[in-house]
This record gives sequence, C-alpha cells and structure tokens, in this order.
Amino acid sequence: NEKTGRNALQSGKPIGKLVSYRTNFQESWLWKNVSIGRSGSRKLIEVVPDTTTSWYLTGFSIDPVYGLGIIKKPIQFTTVQPFYIVENLPYSIKRGEAVVLQFTLFNNLGAEYIADVTLYNVANQTEFVGRPDTDLSYTKSVSVPPKVGVPISFLIKARKLGEMAVRVKASIMLGHETDALEKVIRVMPESLAQPKMDTSFFCFDDYKNQTFPFNLDINKKADNGSKKIEFRLNPNLLTMVIKNLDNLLAVPTGCGEQNMVKFVPNILVLDYLYATGSKEQHLIDKATNLLRQGYQNQMRYRQTDGSFGVWEKSGSSVFLTAFVATSMQTASKYMNDIDAAMVEKALDWLASKQHSSGRFDETGKVWHKDMQGGLRNGVALTSYVLTALLENDIAKVKHAVVIQNGMNYLSNQLALINNPYDLSIATYAMMLNGHTMKKEALDKLIDMSISDNNKKERYWGTTNQIETTAYALLSFVMAEKYLDGIPVMNWLVNQRYVTGSFPRTQDTFVGLKALTKLAEKISPSRNDYTVQLKYKKNTKYFNINSEQIDVQNFLEIPEDTKKLEINVGGIGFGLLEVIYQFDLNLVNFEHRFKLDLEKQNTGSDYELRLRVCANYIPELTDSQSNMALIEVTLPSGYVVDRNPISEQTTVNPIQNMEIRYGGTSVVLYYYNMGTERNCFTVTAYRRFKVALKRPAYVVVYDYYNT
Repeated sequence: NEKTGRNALQSGKPIGKLVSYRTNFQESWLWKNVSIGRSGSRKLIEVVPDTTTSWYLTGFSIDPVYGLGIIKKPIQFTTVQPFYIVENLPYSIKRGEAVVLQFTLFNNLGAEYIADVTLYNVANQTEFVGRPDTDLSYTKSVSVPPKVGVPISFLIKARKLGEMAVRVKASIMLGHETDALEKVIRVMPESLAQPKMDTSFFCFDDYKNQTFPFNLDINKKADNGSKKIEFRLNPNLLTMVIKNLDNLLAVPTGCGEQNMVKFVPNILVLDYLYATGSKEQHLIDKATNLLRQGYQNQMRYRQTDGSFGVWEKSGSSVFLTAFVATSMQTASKYMNDIDAAMVEKALDWLASKQHSSGRFDETGKVWHKDMQGGLRNGVALTSYVLTALLENDIAKVKHAVVIQNGMNYLSNQLALINNPYDLSIATYAMMLNGHTMKKEALDKLIDMSISDNNKKERYWGTTNQIETTAYALLSFVMAEKYLDGIPVMNWLVNQRYVTGSFPRTQDTFVGLKALTKLAEKISPSRNDYTVQLKYKKNTKYFNINSEQIDVQNFLEIPEDTKKLEINVGGIGFGLLEVIYQFDLNLVNFEHRFKLDLEKQNTGSDYELRLRVCANYIPELTDSQSNMALIEVTLPSGYVVDRNPISEQTTVNPIQNMEIRYGGTSVVLYYYNMGTERNCFTVTAYRRFKVALKRPAYVVVYDYYNT
C-alpha cells in the first residue's frame, strides 16, 4: 500500500501539535511500598510506560491484625492510542549491513487515512539505502485502514559503531494525530574489536621532569578504518574503575565466581573513596547501590549448608566459599543487608574442610586449576582459605587452631615452594598472620621476580601473572615497602583493560585490591604538575592540581598516529594512558582449541541449525583447560528461543547456558574441556531481513587463560 517515497524536509505538510517521542518501553514497573491509613484507601497517580499493551497489576498487604492479604486475580488494563506505531527492531546489527527496519501502524479512528511515516537520520548515524548520503530523513506514505495493522519498512545501513538511535514519526489528518518513538539498536563491528591500553604511572616525591614515549602496537592485519586512539590523564588510580563500575568486564557472568565481578570492585572503590576522604557522594551512592545488587545476585549461589557453589544448587566449592565470605565481610562495612551469621556459617563450613595436616583441598569440581587443582601440595588453596579466615575478626579468634594448623603446614612447605603463584598467596597469608617466617617468604618471592629496568617495572612470570603480581604487591604494602611497590604497580596498571579492570574475575579482585591498598598510602593531595603531549606536529598541555583528584582529562588522537611523546613536570602522581582499538578478523587469532561447525539442512529459510563441536588442543603440561566457554554469535536477523540447545554429547555435559543481547548470542559453560569432542546443536530463527551480511562467529576459550 505504499504510495510515495520522498524527503520529509521537502514535504511541507502542517504539523498539528508538538511531537513527543516515546522512549520508555519497560516491561514491568510500579514497584512501590505504601502505607494505608485509617481511611482504608490510598490514591496513586503514576505515569504509564510508552508501550501500547495490556498490563497486569498485582500486590499484597501486611496488617498487624488481619495478617497477609494477596490480590486473588490480577487487575488488567490496556494502554491504547487512537493512532500509533509498533516497532519490530533487531537487538543488534553489524556495521555496513543493509537491514530492514520494520514498523506496524494501527488506526483506531474508524476510517481509512493516509499516513506519512518519517525515519530520521539521527546524528548522521544512518544511511538510507538507494537515497542520497546527505538525506537527514526519509518519508513514506501508506494507507492505514481501521483496526488493521499495516506494515511499513525502511532499508538502512549503520555508519558508526555503538548505539544507534532509531527515531520514527507517523502522522495522519495533516498532523492532528501523530505518534513518534525512539529506540536504540546496537551496531557491532564486522570483526572482533581488539582494545589495547599502554600506561605509564609516575610518582614524584619532589619536583621532577620526565618524558614517556608511547609506540602503538597495531596489528598490520587490522581492518581498514577501524582504528581509534585516545589519550587519558588520570590524577587518580581508580578513576576509570569508578566511571565503569556497572560495566567493568565485557565477559559473561553466568557462574558464581564470575558474578562476583559485579560485587567486589564496588567494595574496593568504597575503600578508596573513604580512605582518600572523597566528597563525591554520588560516586559513593552509585557504588553502594551496585554493591547491594551484586549481593542479592550472589545469594542465588548459596548452598543449603551455608557454603557457595559455582552454579545454583550444584554443590559446594571451597575456593568460591572463601572468595565470597571474604568479600561479604568487607562489604558489611558499607551495607546493612549482609547477615553476619551467614558469613560466619560460610567460614565455619570452610574450617570444617581442613585436613589433619592443615591443608585444604577442593571438594567440588575444578575449573581454576592453579587455585583448586591440588597440584604442588595444595599450597595456593590452603593460603587462600587462611586469608579468608584471617581477614574476619570473629573467625580469627573462633578458628585460631585451624589457622595455626594451616600456618604450620605452609611454613613446613615454604622451602619446597618453587611456583611464584603459590608463593605469592602463601606470603600474603603469612603477612596477615604476622608469621615469624613472613620475611623469609617475601625475600624468596622477590628473588623470583622479573625486573625490567628500562620501564622500571617488576612482575612475576607465571601462567597467572596478574594475580601473582597483585598478591606480591599486597605483601609489599603490608611490609610497608611502598617505594619498592611502585615498580610492581607500574607493571600492574599496564595490564588493565580500558575500563580499569583486569582480564578475569580473580585478576580484577586481587589486582584492584592491591592497587587500592598502595594508592591509599600515596595521597594525591600534593598534585601540582604540567603534562605536555606531542603527536605528529601537534602539542597539547594539561595542568593538574590537588583539587582535580577525580577529574579525567582526555583527547582523541588521529587514527594514523603511530607514536606519542608525553612530558611530565612537577610533583605528585598520576596515570598516563593511551587507549587504542582496532578490529581484527577471527582467522588471525592464535588457536588453543579445535572448533568444527556444520550448518545443517532445515528445509526452511527461516530456521538455522548449527552443529558445534570443540575440544582442547593439549600442551606439554596440560591435557585439559580450565573453565571453558563457547560463545555462539548469530548472523544479524536471527534470534534463539528459550531452549536453543539440543543433541549435546554426554561425556562432558554443559553446566550452564546464558542467552545474551536479546537472543542474538548464546554462551555455554563447561567445567573444563579435554581432548574429547564436546558437541551440541543450536537452533535459531530469522526474525529480520538483512542484506550484505557480515560474518557471524563462534568462539571457544579458556576463561582463566585467554
């Protein structure tokens, strides 16, 4: 029924009233507690979301005399308009694909009208296929009979990555009846984005002048036009963590350990804000609210015996129980929701798992081999549990015998420990305990370190470099070796992600904890320096003083820049960060797993069935991985239903499944993966039409060794 297509800017049609774009499309709302007085009634006036649909209202009441009352049958009401648009938009698309944006018009006015429908090019994010590049909008006209849904569509391409605003307006009767809505579609890169960050940390006790060169490491096979470069200057170590608290890690968080990344960083940020006397109340409130949400989510993984497990109702884990109990105890300083008895019960359960030798072993499945595996005499896990007991004042007294037995075990093993990871955790436990052999342990740990004199960095070379180095830094802080800790901090800050976090949950937990503890000892209140930034033929200046503790300075750099030179002169400390990103095709990545894909014949253009098989490629020392994840990202236009997985092999069953990004991605979790083939079939259905499709991908990786 489309009549014409033309540019809206040239239509010249009168508008009858001011247009308000519908943007609130909540699926549930009105969560309120109210008190009803003696009148027996209470009137509420609420704004209904913009969705045209039926709503169901339910509730309950509590009365000291009559007890609990519940609405027996939900009250139903419908929000409707005389004329309105319904969108049917995909959750995400890839840049450069030609995508059909579908809408449906409804007319409840009793007569047929011609509707003008306009799609806008917001912020030049959209290209209308087949029309001039300069068009700011595109209008089509269509006849809309009463009581019948009439479809209308626009073929577009997305020009930029990120969130693309889709703004559409429809009107009839020369604009006297109008509806408009705005929603967001996520535009994904054609390849996998590779974010990188080069960092230099400086700490000047007196007035100094130093130059820091930065050479960008951009892969020669990077996709054309995909490079982005930005310079950031942070007078505060945790600025980026604070800004990204609700989105620290762009990894799945579908198990009890990964979920803690939504919880722990908030504790560390609150520790830092209070330790430095921050007056940023909005940041404190944000961290506290996120802390409360993380706590509520984590309680799903609590087992009936008071311990915690990696999956819901899946059995207990010594490692995870120690992790959660330590974090909950620290968090209780900032929120009253945490039950001290719950933490105590978890620590009691831990204490009951000690062997007569003083050692602790994992009771559940192993998914983090270095920590849980029991190799190397279980030193790492024993040390980890002891730190959990030592950091709790009640447990330190209640389980003093358990702690002493554990310390005796560690001290007897000290001469035999030759793995830096084990030694770093054992040293930290001895520091917390004030053990007589703590200095001997720290000296041995320092002897194992690797020092890079050119960059003034110190780290520990092992499969868990970040975690190991972070535990070492914690020991440096406890030993009051603050100046010795600065080269360690230099190395750690260079390993961080763009968000300020580290690659994995334990890295982030221990890494941020170590940086926070040292940062608390180095106050930024003396900051007074000037930063000179040179790139190509440009020079920029930044002046920093002690009042700019939480202010981040940043500057976008041209994408063809290959090196920068930064000079700092003055007193104080800060972080110099050059953040850059490029897109890289999957075929250029190193393979640690074997992955086979087979597209199965379904006889339908609207159904996609993909057979996925993966197995670990063994190394000299490892025949299986740690926790393994398979991410299936579907072609644009396809989504899965609630049960997309079938025909899985039974030798190593899937432990958990996450459906992400509006059904466009599925993540499967395995405790670990060996040389056996792990197969399953995923089924998806086409919901939207897409032309010029970009490749979709399936990725398998080791969560603790990516």
